[in-house]
Amino acid sequence: MRGLPDVPPLRGGPQRTGLGPLCPFSLGVSPIARFLNVELADDPTYDGLELQWFDDDVHGRGMLAFLSRRVDRRVDYYPERGLRLDPGGYEIGGGTGSWTETDFRVARLEVTEDGVRAEVRFTDVDGRQVDVLVDDRDGRRRRRAQLLAPVGAGIDRPKALLLVWLSGFDLVRVTGTRPTIRIGGREASTGRLPGARLHRRHLIKYAAPLCAVELNSDHDGALRAPGAGQRLELTPDGTGIEAVVAEGGGHGARVALEPALPDLRLLADGAVEAGRWHVSVDGARVTGGAWSGTRQGGRVTLEMDVTERWRPGPLPWLMRLVTTVVPVFRRWPTTYRWRAEVQLGADPTMSSRWERVASDAAQGYRRWTRS
Repeated sequence: MRGLPDVPPLRGGPQRTGLGPLCPFSLGVSPIARFLNVELADDPTYDGLELQWFDDDVHGRGMLAFLSRRVDRRVDYYPERGLRLDPGGYEIGGGTGSWTETDFRVARLEVTEDGVRAEVRFTDVDGRQVDVLVDDRDGRRRRRAQLLAPVGAGIDRPKALLLVWLSGFDLVRVTGTRPTIRIGGREASTGRLPGARLHRRHLIKYAAPLCAVELNSDHDGALRAPGAGQRLELTPDGTGIEAVVAEGGGHGARVALEPALPDLRLLADGAVEAGRWHVSVDGARVTGGAWSGTRQGGRVTLEMDVTERWRPGPLPWLMRLVTTVVPVFRRWPTTYRWRAEVQLGADPTMSSRWERVASDAAQGYRRWTRS
């Protein structure tokens, strides 16, 4: 998957409450009804196409299509007119190329018990017609899985730790209807998994439903109060944060801290606190690592290192093979770390950023899939 909808943080970012401890963490959950992703092997302009379908009170109802450019990895977005999406929430690949509200000639993406059907037609910013037809329905009920999409492996300048949790994930089956993607009248071939004659799958991914989770969006400014759908779990005495929880669109995320993060205002000068953390999405543990906080005068320095690989639960044999042979699926979260400085006082402020400690893991996947 190459991109996501805007994910609302704890309304305005990191939190401050009048009655509880300062919270430097933010967490947001955003639903997507369904998606389909194609890696393009030989198109001269684009190396990937994704379709997302929204159907919720926040975003509205309709399609977002986007295409990533092969040369500079910039992404062009085509939201259906009337969708309520924030372009600032789409910083993937090499950044945003264009954002063009679009009246699709055809916009259909359906996921049923026996497969997926996608039919899309629109014109890109350079005047090329884009046609997509995928339909692998065959009357047989699918066995699907949960998967952490390796979106973050391809983000050059992360604005948050972006976790895309796919429920009902599957690959398009080989059936009597061959998938076709035409761009500017030229048919584009897709990437492929080795052993296609055995597993009979196209390298076209889809899922329904799914959600995007953003942990600790970049922030510069005052610590602000949480909004609807988010809450803190505090220690019995109310001075420490045991967890941050966010919910939206039937999905939930939880960041647990062990031990609890104490109120930063109560730390003694020179004090160092440290512990472990992990994040769960829809009840499944996804990743985690170590956290620490150090106070020096009126300043607190915070660090979060991601050290836990994603460990998938039960998967169909093909996806278990892919996620084992291609390391990026499990390892990519460990290429991230978070750094922040909180200035205490009457009106505490914070400056925070995510950094990549490695960024080339996605290339091995593309070589393996010949895309």
